[in-house]
Amino acid sequence: MIRKCLVVFAALVAIYCLNACGQKEKQEEAEAVEEVVVPEINPGEMVLIPAGEFIMGTNDKESIAYPEHKVNLPAYWIDKYEVTNKQFLDFSVETGYMGEGAKDGRDWRLFFTPEKAFHPVVYITWNDAQEYCKWAGKRLPTEEEWEKAARGVNGNIFPWGNEWDANRTNTYETGSNNFAPVGQYNDVSDFGVCDMFGNVQEWTGSWYNIYKGYPKRDPQAGQKLRVVRGLSARYRGKYGHLYDRAAQPPGALYDFGCRCAKDATPEEAEKALQSK
Repeated sequence: MIRKCLVVFAALVAIYCLNACGQKEKQEEAEAVEEVVVPEINPGEMVLIPAGEFIMGTNDKESIAYPEHKVNLPAYWIDKYEVTNKQFLDFSVETGYMGEGAKDGRDWRLFFTPEKAFHPVVYITWNDAQEYCKWAGKRLPTEEEWEKAARGVNGNIFPWGNEWDANRTNTYETGSNNFAPVGQYNDVSDFGVCDMFGNVQEWTGSWYNIYKGYPKRDPQAGQKLRVVRGLSARYRGKYGHLYDRAAQPPGALYDFGCRCAKDATPEEAEKALQSK
């Protein structure tokens, strides 16, 4: 079901002007109200992932996700959808946070127009993502949390299973070469988390390190690079897997967005176990 809603873009014009002119004084308030069509979703909605084991990694020795291993995690919450442009704008307006790419004009606002309010935010650095999550009362998910939410407990290669289906996710195969509003594809994991394979790549809270049992030395491992997970609309999905890992400098700006996570309380954890 599609509904119409009014989205208020407070201070959007002022933010653009502030960046373009390099001014430091307080931005003037401005509003631009646009009518847009958006899906029936609730950005910021979270999914409770129950405690327990899941299969992480792969037994493909050519992959940096080698070897396959089991990980046991406590219960936690993770955003059902990727953080949207509208959510990040609300954060920016309330806090005055501009983004690390603002000084060069290479940041999330390049992809922000009223009709893209419910597209995932992109061109944010790791610090940008971290600051947003803190503002929202959350945090970035660890690499392990991200993979469990995406693969389920059985280690699916894709959110929906182990067979490639180009119609279920926003990757290069769609032919759009562009991001889509969150929740538009049937790219849904066993836990009900959306868009974990395609649409945009996502920052995690984890440093890039090799898995125990990986046979090679990797000079990039350690507290140098942050793990990015998933693919974007510009990558060929049929060659990808949910266990694939990418490592990027925290200040990198590209097709990187995010979703948030938070710890579950003991009561929530017990409820999740009872519902399994």
